[in-house]
Amino acid sequence: MAAKKRTTRKKSCNRIPSSSKRSDWAAWMNGAPPEWLHTKQARDIAQAFDGYFPAWFIESAPWRPIDGARFKHFRAVQLGLSIEQCACYLRIHRTTIRRWESDAAEVTYSAFEALRLLALTASQSISHKAWDGWFINRQTGELICPDNGRLAVKPEEIKTLPLLYNQISIFRDAVTERDERIAELEAENITLRNATNSRQVAAELEAIRERITGLLSTFHTAEIIKFNQPADELRRIS
Repeated sequence: MAAKKRTTRKKSCNRIPSSSKRSDWAAWMNGAPPEWLHTKQARDIAQAFDGYFPAWFIESAPWRPIDGARFKHFRAVQLGLSIEQCACYLRIHRTTIRRWESDAAEVTYSAFEALRLLALTASQSISHKAWDGWFINRQTGELICPDNGRLAVKPEEIKTLPLLYNQISIFRDAVTERDERIAELEAENITLRNATNSRQVAAELEAIRERITGLLSTFHTAEIIKFNQPADELRRIS
């Protein structure tokens, strides 16, 4: 029976591959501490994704702990949701959220990711109450107005709004200047009419004065008035 050959080759150990230098650099630029890149968590991620970190995975910042303060930041600051609104979205009881945010219970990763991904969506950006009913047509990419369904704004139309606002501002300035000029002309017209009326009144007064002078010239106030003396006075004098 032939003897088994002995081999001096050492058995290769199952070494977990590390991430690429590019992935390490991208993670570091997005806030990952250098020591995290050598942790088992980072190696497990690299193994799952064939030696690199996907950009969307880096955005989740897996090196940061998911605690109550971080969950509350996304709920209250990033999304502006109340506890009741957040509970309705996650379909859980509001008491659970209070326990998470007070660190009385561990925050589930799926719930945290739901809030984080919601904060990144374009639909969430127009979910403000002022945009109530507005939505983006998924086929055309147009922004649809709820008050007038025929009003659909295209992205290129939105980009021209600054130019349109500038033109409106120019037109408003021109209208303001025109109104000021009209006001000046109206005031000047009133002054001229008042002056014309004053000249007419003066002319009429002058005509009246001339008429009065003519009438006075027809009267003779220097006539001699004769008085008959009484008979007894005449006799006394004689």
